Amino acid sequence: MVFMAALEADLRALSAEARRRHPAVKDAAEHAILKLRSLSAPSEIAQNEDILRMFLMACNVKSVKLSVIGLSCLQKLISHAAVASSALKDILATLKDHAEMTDEIVQLKTLQTMLILFQSHLHPESEESMSQALGICLYLLESNRSSDSVRNTAAATFRQAVALVFDNVIRAESLPSGKASSARLGSRVSAVADNVTHSFSHTLFRLLYMADRYQATLGILPSCRI
Repeated sequence: MVFMAALEADLRALSAEARRRHPAVKDAAEHAILKLRSLSAPSEIAQNEDILRMFLMACNVKSVKLSVIGLSCLQKLISHAAVASSALKDILATLKDHAEMTDEIVQLKTLQTMLILFQSHLHPESEESMSQALGICLYLLESNRSSDSVRNTAAATFRQAVALVFDNVIRAESLPSGKASSARLGSRVSAVADNVTHSFSHTLFRLLYMADRYQATLGILPSCRI
């Protein structure tokens, strides 16, 4: 399977990169390779914490090279549903730490991973996890240590993440398909809006306004409309 082969290649890359300065990461990577060979599907990886823990361990070293490899691996795991939902808290904590690193590539990788997270089965559902996830985007948007490229990407990621949040709310409420009449659809949307708490809606729209205002100062058109 291509996915499994790619993961093993990433683990080998981590082992090679960590050989001199981070022997614990090297040993963990080699152990994870052996564990990976005993698994045959993403669902089995999701049930085994060793693989995810290895990539989080590499990220937590906060070496730029290890972080770039580790974040790329996290993206693969999330995209292939090879991560248990219970891991969301640890992943968000790792992304928060990486947002605070000053390397541009790491910051961009962090934003890429965040968007993949919102597009996956792990997408934040509680107000706390959504606030943490969107807060990471806003941190990179407002940080004076972020480059223009990172700020622009953070603004676009934030808007897309908010759009995905509302898409998930609508999907959960089982709105009519596009074939439904506009009047019926409008009525159903209003019902959904009423079911979303006032404080949560206010927070999302306030954050969305902040992102829009920042983009306007740069002369950037919003990348996504809700």
